[in-house]
Amino acid sequence: MKMETTRFGEIEINEQEIITFPDGIPGFERDRRFVILELEDLDGFACLQCIDRGELSFIIVNPFVFFPEYEFNLPDAEAQQLEIAEPGDVAVWSIVTIRDELESATVNLVAPIVLNRQKRLGKQVILVDPNLSTRHALFRTAEEV
Repeated sequence: MKMETTRFGEIEINEQEIITFPDGIPGFERDRRFVILELEDLDGFACLQCIDRGELSFIIVNPFVFFPEYEFNLPDAEAQQLEIAEPGDVAVWSIVTIRDELESATVNLVAPIVLNRQKRLGKQVILVDPNLSTRHALFRTAEEV
């Protein structure tokens, strides 16, 4: 199927790649069908594109690539809702906020996007962890390394 997007223009969507978010994403509860589009110009980045509203998309990253120490336990209720049977079925993404320049981008580690890759189900999970931030610097400065 073809769709028109604000960010990418007209794109072709493979219906087998559609991810359903039964509850939507917080703040966007009515938007439930998305696809992940790789961003060729930004290695490690992707776009979570709503297929029902071409103007709605989120820049996302795999948090484990940028934060190897990042870990969390998926609550049982969310694992059941996502129908996760095997750990290998899970993919995790985090939403990125870019205000001015890519170098100052932040990532939301408190609320990862958790996907069941086999069932094509998704949910933004809200974690309770005082060590995590909704605005964690995506790129570490020289002082932090």
